[in-house]
Amino acid sequence: SLIISTPTDVQLDLTGVAVDAARASTKSGDLGATRAEFYSVSACIEFETAPTDGGMVQFFWAPSPSATAATGNPGGITGTDAAFTETVGNMGQLQRVGLFKVRNNVINIGYVGVFSPLYRYGSLLVVNNASTAFRSSATAADESHIVMTPIIPDIQAAA
Repeated sequence: SLIISTPTDVQLDLTGVAVDAARASTKSGDLGATRAEFYSVSACIEFETAPTDGGMVQFFWAPSPSATAATGNPGGITGTDAAFTETVGNMGQLQRVGLFKVRNNVINIGYVGVFSPLYRYGSLLVVNNASTAFRSSATAADESHIVMTPIIPDIQAAA
């Protein structure tokens, strides 16, 4: 597990996400009017079978100025935990968080990227571009998780 302390849970059911399919989370909890400027993102993804080395899972952030699920979302994101279908331009309206390169193992744990959320609310989009589907059993959500960790500058160290 990549989880430290008590996390804020956001619903994102990655059970059985097929190759070249995507899923978006519910709109996140409030990151706060005063929030970290940057967030580090890491992931633990469980696949149905071991994927081919070098495949990838893409991560995007759908920033929103509104806490309401269906309001102010870019790229056709609904603000609910739901499958996402890319049409021309949808993902181009989202913030790219990063790429998660996978290795030939059923469970992959690693770094995704660092990003700066444009608004205090948003949804995470996960796109499976690996060679095999995410785990399809009901316990898949227990293994797969994504962690956004605020990066807090140490201003004392800068002095």
